[in-house]
Amino acid sequence: MNTKTVITGISGCIGHILYENLKDRWEISGIDIRESRDLPVILADINDYDSLLNTFRDAYAVIHLAANASARASWNDVFVPNISGTQTVFDAAYNAGLKKVIFASSNHVTGLYEQDEPYRNIVAGQYEGITPSGIPQIDHTMPIRPDGYYGVSKAFGEALGRYYSERFDMQVICIRIGTVSKDNRPRSVREYATLFMHRDLVTLVDKCLMEQNIKFEIFYGVSSNKWKFWDTAHISDCLGWTPEENAESFRT
Repeated sequence: MNTKTVITGISGCIGHILYENLKDRWEISGIDIRESRDLPVILADINDYDSLLNTFRDAYAVIHLAANASARASWNDVFVPNISGTQTVFDAAYNAGLKKVIFASSNHVTGLYEQDEPYRNIVAGQYEGITPSGIPQIDHTMPIRPDGYYGVSKAFGEALGRYYSERFDMQVICIRIGTVSKDNRPRSVREYATLFMHRDLVTLVDKCLMEQNIKFEIFYGVSSNKWKFWDTAHISDCLGWTPEENAESFRT
């Protein structure tokens, strides 16, 4: 099996985590606008179509992480990297003959559900009267409710992924990533519900790379946290994968 995998935005936090934990199983190279002494980085902008095309040739998959990841970013700030850049990545991947794109989407595609109960109280750490097993899980079938232009840009990436999947016969898996922290622990009350711990991140991406039959899917990337409100049963149904970590282990 061809194991050559390209990670865009490899110099970021998630790119580092994936490279360090998958490099023994997958032949990984990366594209980034930042240099790194520790990572195999090709310096290029994701809007540089020719550089992407050359890098993607003979690869099996691309994990597309590169983006302006600020949830509060303006439209002008997300348009070039997250809209134009994502389209350039998909187009170069298709024309280079890649069969798989794993797109780093975001929980912010459905972020405004957190204005509603019980999610509003959960992210504030107010758990009285809420039973963890009774929390309605937000899943991939529910209407999108972006909470900013960043969330809108990630919803665009998902729509673009479905288009390339159906129109050009590519395998596209979108992961609505929860909270990934460099130190692998919650930094706020909200993150006891939303944390996506490193081991779960790595094993899910590895499963997605190995999967051959899925055409297009949207998954929520979150650990098995006591107060989580994003559905992971759909991933179990599709991939046989279940998160194992729980942010509650950090509760003091």
